[in-house]
Amino acid sequence: MLFNPFEQFEIILLGSFGFNSFDLSLTNLSLLTIVISLLLISLTSLIVKSSTFIPNNWQYLVEIIYQFVFSIVAEQAGRKGFAYFPHLFTIFNLILLYNLSGLVPFSFTVSSHVIITFTLALSYFIAWIIVGIIKLGPKFLGVFCPKNMPLWLLPLLICVEFLSFSLRPISLGVRLFANMLAGHILLHILAGAFIYLMAKLIILAIPAYAIVSAIAVLELGIGFLQAYIFTILLAIYLKDSLIAH
Repeated sequence: MLFNPFEQFEIILLGSFGFNSFDLSLTNLSLLTIVISLLLISLTSLIVKSSTFIPNNWQYLVEIIYQFVFSIVAEQAGRKGFAYFPHLFTIFNLILLYNLSGLVPFSFTVSSHVIITFTLALSYFIAWIIVGIIKLGPKFLGVFCPKNMPLWLLPLLICVEFLSFSLRPISLGVRLFANMLAGHILLHILAGAFIYLMAKLIILAIPAYAIVSAIAVLELGIGFLQAYIFTILLAIYLKDSLIAH
């Protein structure tokens, strides 16, 4: 892994299992996805059961995240979006853990694979369309038709809005995947340079270590930022499914 920055994203087969025509093979990607999901469920259950009137440190942290995501839903989707807050709260924490998992030594970045990010984005894209059809009926089509537009310009705008709407899951999934992929590649290259300099001339390794540490802290912030962007965009798209244009 010292010379190949892409090796950290390699999917490794850990065990081959099958049931009739179903392939249930276990890889490092699927294993870490299961572990993170179980960890999120376990931590949430434990904190809820041990919650007190005066919060402890873990409860205080969860309450901060809770209020943060709740403010996103309130600002972007309004009161009608409160019913979908559990979904957005869960996806925020899940993506945050996916992003931060790659900063653990010898671990794996789940969100660095487009199949994961695009599947999440496409799932919510389809879900919001279903919500829009149920809640608004034919009025949901108003998302493709901007108000107060000249009639001669309306067909072109409808085509543009439809194309923009259709590209939502692609832009949402690729944005998260590309940011995590690029950041971890950069961190890997700089870490490799640090190890090389430390072996050749240790005095040059000191500024290199400072740069690697700064990039690691930056990646920590980017992991949180990308979870925030993914969640706020989902809340904005949800608003289109709840409020008629």
